[in-house]
Amino acid sequence: MNKINCVIIEDEIPSADELNYMLKNYNFINIVGIAHDGIKGLELIKNLNPHGVFLDINMPSKNGMELAKEIKTWNENIEIIFITAYDKYALKAFEIHALDYILKPFEEERINIAVNRLLEIVEQKKSDEDIPKILDKLLDKLHSEENLIEKIPCEHYGKIILVPLSQIYFCYTEKDKVYVKTYNKEYISNYTLNKLQKKTKFFRAHRSYLVNLNNIKELFSWFNGTYKLVMKDDKNTEIPISRGNVKHLKDILDF
Repeated sequence: MNKINCVIIEDEIPSADELNYMLKNYNFINIVGIAHDGIKGLELIKNLNPHGVFLDINMPSKNGMELAKEIKTWNENIEIIFITAYDKYALKAFEIHALDYILKPFEEERINIAVNRLLEIVEQKKSDEDIPKILDKLLDKLHSEENLIEKIPCEHYGKIILVPLSQIYFCYTEKDKVYVKTYNKEYISNYTLNKLQKKTKFFRAHRSYLVNLNNIKELFSWFNGTYKLVMKDDKNTEIPISRGNVKHLKDILDF
């Protein structure tokens, strides 16, 4: 398990020391710095860029609410856990998306809840960051093989799934993303349409569309010598065939 770097910003030295001591019970928490006022605290944040901040509210020079807003503006991924003797700031704390709000005096149970919540959030963010890297490695492996692929790796709700070509009706690009369409679902792929065309031999109906010809419902004449394909998916999607690709399709389908 990777360490979660945290900073404590608390103007009362005994409280800061007590919290630091309690957090040492968690081997995945690494306290990288302690500051006793808001200005020095912000300097620490910008120098260390921690995963989380245990932040007091009533402090000289810059209070915790002001500081939290500045931290979130600088890096919205830093998680903030407020530590205070007053419950009157709780609503404002969650309005600026604080992870937790712990009242003094510190209780082990509340510290435990906050720390484990921080762990869960940081690990989820790490997982989200790793998905594109895993996809890229998988794509590199597939690219290195001479044979055509049988499945396309796609991203779906934070997971990587392999979609069999037989289940794919068409692929299309929109706003710099490539989508893979099955009967009633859509997934995002890191492949470009050009790479998909080489690896699948799907028919390039249009610059924005690749089609699995095994999943065509019908073909009809459109205008100016062009055609449209009607797919067998849940929406009977109509896909245009650019004029330059009509002859190729006729050769494939022999009509």
